[in-house]
Amino acid sequence: MNIRVSLLISAFLAILILLSGCTDSSPETAPSGTKNTAGSGPAGIGVDVSAMDSLLPSTYLQFANRGVTYIDFELTNPTGTPRSVVVESEVPGFTEKAVNTVEVPAYGNVTIGQTPTLRTAAIPAEVKTATLHYKVSLSDGTRIDEQTYPVKIFPKDTMVWEVKDGDETYDMSEYVAAWVTPHAAVIDPLMRKAAEYHPEKSIAGYQCGESCSDQDWADYSNAQVKAVFNALKNDYRITYINSPIAFGNGGDNPQRVRLPKDAIAANSANCIDGTVLYASALESIGMNPHIIILPTHAFVCYDTMPDKEGITCLETTMTGSATFEEAVAAAQEQYQEEITNGNFKSGASRDFSLADMRAAGILPME
Repeated sequence: MNIRVSLLISAFLAILILLSGCTDSSPETAPSGTKNTAGSGPAGIGVDVSAMDSLLPSTYLQFANRGVTYIDFELTNPTGTPRSVVVESEVPGFTEKAVNTVEVPAYGNVTIGQTPTLRTAAIPAEVKTATLHYKVSLSDGTRIDEQTYPVKIFPKDTMVWEVKDGDETYDMSEYVAAWVTPHAAVIDPLMRKAAEYHPEKSIAGYQCGESCSDQDWADYSNAQVKAVFNALKNDYRITYINSPIAFGNGGDNPQRVRLPKDAIAANSANCIDGTVLYASALESIGMNPHIIILPTHAFVCYDTMPDKEGITCLETTMTGSATFEEAVAAAQEQYQEEITNGNFKSGASRDFSLADMRAAGILPME
């Protein structure tokens, strides 16, 4: 019975490999590369285990949506008699126990993937060391294999922007969509404040109507975002804080990104904090925001009407120091520059439509 523990980089690389199209639980898609040859335990059952050695909540919470597993067991039965096997795994204190009972056919093998349910209340504020415990036994209780080994548990607001594996670089930035939390408790009060700044004293999302022209739609949508801008500026007094962000320095340098509730509590935000805050507010009313990631900066854009082309961008770092119109002009100029320079096409910069990210299975982490 063997277990192979992957490095943090290998764990994230595995996610990307799986999400590229191999997301079933067959032996070829175990979450950490090559497997060791399994030994034979009681009743001749062989066990090979592959597991990640780090748990990053922002990504881990997406596993179920994206068909990724945290630990895989390959069970081999070289005998002529089918065997009923029970597989268990957990990170005590941080997850529930995952349990599967499976019939391993005679002269056959079965792969079981598990992602024990994370106890969100137990997610630490700082990096902690925990243990992954697994157990494999026959259905009559006969133990085949049981091990524990150390794993790292990262805080919820830790983000890894990219993973480097030798000369290869893998972009993880789409996972920032998990920080967009439209149902967070702070969003409803924000939108009520925003409604006070709207000419009609309401925030309704995409409700302009079929008779609206493209310009009518743009004006209608922009008025709502302007109301959010003014609420954050005047009532929440959001101030831009220049904290360095290195989009694309991820594998060796996990970084903290504030959730909207934390940015509001601190009355401050850097570029990515402000971007996910605005995106959360807009998604809460049914609008589709875009998260724009440049090599050293981030800002938010949004569709001005549903199911049609038409986008407006906003420089969120100007919330406390400029007018809405000035913040829009600055972001629109940046967005156009990225198009002109071919940076979106080359992948140097990224435009993540939140609707697309939700469809891909990246959901709010809370």
